[in-house]
Amino acid sequence: MLVLSAATAGPSLVGINRSAGGSGRRRPGEGRGARAVAPAAASTSSAPIKELVAIAEATNRGETLTKEGRAKIDDICSRISAEGSPRPVTKGELSKTWKLVLTTEKETLFITSNAKKWKNLDTDVLQIIDLDAGKLQNLISFDNGAAFVVNSTLDLSEESGRSSFTFTDAQLCLPSKKTFGLPPFGQGWFDTVYVDDRFRLAMDSRGDVLLVENGGEPDFFNAP
Repeated sequence: MLVLSAATAGPSLVGINRSAGGSGRRRPGEGRGARAVAPAAASTSSAPIKELVAIAEATNRGETLTKEGRAKIDDICSRISAEGSPRPVTKGELSKTWKLVLTTEKETLFITSNAKKWKNLDTDVLQIIDLDAGKLQNLISFDNGAAFVVNSTLDLSEESGRSSFTFTDAQLCLPSKKTFGLPPFGQGWFDTVYVDDRFRLAMDSRGDVLLVENGGEPDFFNAP
């Protein structure tokens, strides 16, 4: 949902390098004192959300997640759903810059894990939503100044809490400032299962789970 299926839209973002790597491109959150995920015990979020944060911290946002770990995530999501979800949400609740805490989406985890494994690059994974503008952006930025960006249109049913998206374009931005456009692909939806002033939990049309942390107002990445 985050990269190839959308919404997905990353962590405890502890240790994530948000440097622009000399590229001159503005990164979402720069200058706003973006923070890492604090210990779950310090949060006022529900106990199941704290469990998911703990899993994220133990598996590096889901990169080392096992089948047993995925089963535990599904069990936690089922418990939250039993309390009544997807829940009605407002445009204001969703329209934020969201920082990845945990995902089960294989495409996103493939990119982040291999960037670290083969190039020793840290990654910052964001999902930026502005429902007044009808826009969703999924961003993976690398600490050498490169970025992978997927833009989509987004529409919210406030009654059901379901958000529907359609990809419009994708871009690979290199540290040299060269940008390569990629064809748009696909559409889908995600349900907001839980949201408070700090965390949002979503499940999408492919069955992936996404937990993100509120990083402030929508702040889109602008390619050169």
